[in-house]
Amino acid sequence: MQHDGLGATAPLAPFVLPDPARLALPDGAVQVWRLDDTQVDPACTRLAHTLAPDERARALAYRHARHRDGFIARRGLLRWLIGGYLRCRPEALCLTVSPFGKPVLQWPQTGLAFSVSRTDGLALLAFARDCRLGVDVERRGGGPDMAELPGFGRGIFSAQEAQALAHARPASADALLSIWTRKEALLKALGTGLSVDAGAYTTEDDWRRGAGHWRASRDGIPMSGWTLLDLDAGADAGAGARFRAALAVSLPDASVTWHSC
Repeated sequence: MQHDGLGATAPLAPFVLPDPARLALPDGAVQVWRLDDTQVDPACTRLAHTLAPDERARALAYRHARHRDGFIARRGLLRWLIGGYLRCRPEALCLTVSPFGKPVLQWPQTGLAFSVSRTDGLALLAFARDCRLGVDVERRGGGPDMAELPGFGRGIFSAQEAQALAHARPASADALLSIWTRKEALLKALGTGLSVDAGAYTTEDDWRRGAGHWRASRDGIPMSGWTLLDLDAGADAGAGARFRAALAVSLPDASVTWHSC
């Protein structure tokens, strides 16, 4: 059900909810849960009852059933996992939304950190304790290279990142998604989203720590005490697309594992 997150492909399995009594999150560990589109319908059936009235209203506001069901599945699984980690009923949790759209646990107050990211076909939910945590996942399709569009990424990428993209052309789509997911994961962990000067932060490969590791700096000053990883979130076999994901956590040498319902 789990294995190292670095350089590993996430497992695929039928949807079976984990036993809340057996969920455990040790100090220094990050657990990343995978929810793909094939699991959305059973997740809705099993977890819709855990949503609060405001979350149900938000779900009903979606125009398309696919988007509605995806929200119910993600929020229900988030509640189920938090409830298991904290040993409380998932429907008893009080969740709010930050100004940047990030779900925030208002009650019970605890040191649990979590981050949720979704793209077409896949959602990731990451959990850790007593830290800042961010995860991002994006879908890599066969469409046009956004890096070639005039003005794309202006104010988001640092000068060093823009230079790395330029050197990667004409095949710069993979480089763009690598930088984008890293930057999103980092800014989520910092709690700011893209509201800050995102271009002040630079992400780049950290070959000293091995493939899949990256490092970050702000205005040229390295950020220490973090574990920064690229994650292999697998592929959407039916659509012929792969997923690119990244994780940022303010823990040194964190242990990262994949989990699947």
